[in-house]
Formats: sequence, structure tokens, C-alpha cells
Amino acid sequence: MNKNIANDPFPVMEHMTVKMVREYLTRSKSIILPMGVIEQHGYHLPLKTDTILANHIGRMVGEQTGIIVAPTIHQSFSGGDLPGTINISPAVMSLVVRDTLVSLAAQGFRNFYLLLCHGGSENARALDNALKLLLRLNPMFENALIALMPTWKFRPDDDNSLDEGDWHAGWNETSRIMALEPELVRMDELELDAEPLMKLMAEHPDNYQRAEKIVDDEFVVPRMSQKPDIKVGVMGRPEKASPEIGRKLIEGIVKGMSDKVLELEAKADGVYKEVAFTPEPLIIKK
Repeated sequence: MNKNIANDPFPVMEHMTVKMVREYLTRSKSIILPMGVIEQHGYHLPLKTDTILANHIGRMVGEQTGIIVAPTIHQSFSGGDLPGTINISPAVMSLVVRDTLVSLAAQGFRNFYLLLCHGGSENARALDNALKLLLRLNPMFENALIALMPTWKFRPDDDNSLDEGDWHAGWNETSRIMALEPELVRMDELELDAEPLMKLMAEHPDNYQRAEKIVDDEFVVPRMSQKPDIKVGVMGRPEKASPEIGRKLIEGIVKGMSDKVLELEAKADGVYKEVAFTPEPLIIKK
């Protein structure tokens, strides 16, 4: 941040004072909430990789849009279980987000932009469901806008990392950390899990999991866990990373997110209108 934080800490809420936030609320009811996780990112990236991205990208979007940025939520559900990973169950993560939004809404905030820097299918589904139920059940949010904005939805057009199966701790994430906090990248310690694990995980990010059942029957709920032969936890090819790629990726993400936030800000009038709804496929058919 190219300014004296002590004198002008905006848009970072945790560096501001009660007086500063109160003054902000006289001119805006919008807030950005970055979300990360503490989880395995191989031997070359720090456990807080997603949180680093959330901190930096959140601040940059806040500066571009003039919207205050709440403290980053560090804990979410990872699904991995290598040393250092902290798993908060999806239900608890959802309650933390819910209570955070309720607290902010009680102060007067009404437009909430959740910047999601950690994927994970269980985590994303739980968060989406929790936000829908919050809007449905809590009258405090009758006029509130909640936008769930995963960073991967704002990738630059020439970012083909996901097409290559570069899901996690690969060249995309490594490049961005190289650009943001290069001192935390340890490329000299880079290792990958053995084949065919790497090929399998490139095909689908949830292929890091295994399912077990006491009885192999469709009605028996499986116990899911990380494959025990995963020792490193990288899904991608980090050796292709560079700070130049990282800077370009970050610039594109920040621009895309900032443009979308400003677009939503211009349209948000606090009035809910009916929109198209397509139900999920039926699950009661035999």
C-alpha cells in the first residue's frame, strides 16, 4: 500500500479506528470480505497461500473501488490432511461467515462482496447454501446484496491453467505468490507426488480423495478421505511459474473483480425482484 497506513489506513478495516469506520458508513454501506484457508501447498509454497492471495487481492480491489475491506477469514474446510492443514468443518465455516455478516449488517453495512480465494467443492457448496439460507431466513438482510465472487471466475482470458489441470499449488498459484511475497516461495524445495497420482489429480481436483464403505452399496454413505499415498499435495506444474506471469494474472483478476463490483454497486437499489430459477435435478426418482 503506497501510503502512510498510520495516517490513512483505508481501505483496510482492521487498520482503521471506530471513528474512521463510522465516517465511512455515512458515505457507503458496502464492504469486501476476503476468504482464504490454511492448508497444504506442497513443499515450495506456504500454508497460508490462499490467505496471502485473499489479503492482497482484497486490498487491491478495495483500492480500485473505494470499498472498505474486512479482515480476511483464514479458516475454511480444506479436505487435505497433510501437516499444517487446518480443517474447519463446512458447517462451522458457514456459521463464522454468517455471524460475521450479521455483525456487519447490525453496524449498517448492506452490500457484501465475498472474495473467495479458496476452492474445495465441499467448502464452496456449504458457503453457497449458507448464504442463500441467510437471505431467506434473516429479515435483517431484506434489502442486502450478497455477492459470492470466486477469484477463478475472474481469470484473464489467456489463463489456461485450469484447462491444464493446474488446480492447486501449480504454476498459477506459485506465480502469484512469486509476484506478491516472493520471499515465501521455496522453489529449491519443490517436489511433486508420484505418477499416476499427478495425472489422476490433473483430470479432476477431487481425485485427491478416496471413498470407503463398510458395504459397497448405493445406500451406504461413503467415508471420504485424502488418498494416503499423497505426501506433497500439489496439483499442477509449479516449475512453469514466474513472477511475470503472476503479476499479469493478479492484474487481470483485480481488474475483473473491481469492474464487477462497481457494476453491481451501480445497479444495487435494495429491492429484490424475481429472476429465472432452474431447480436442481430430481433426486427422488428410482
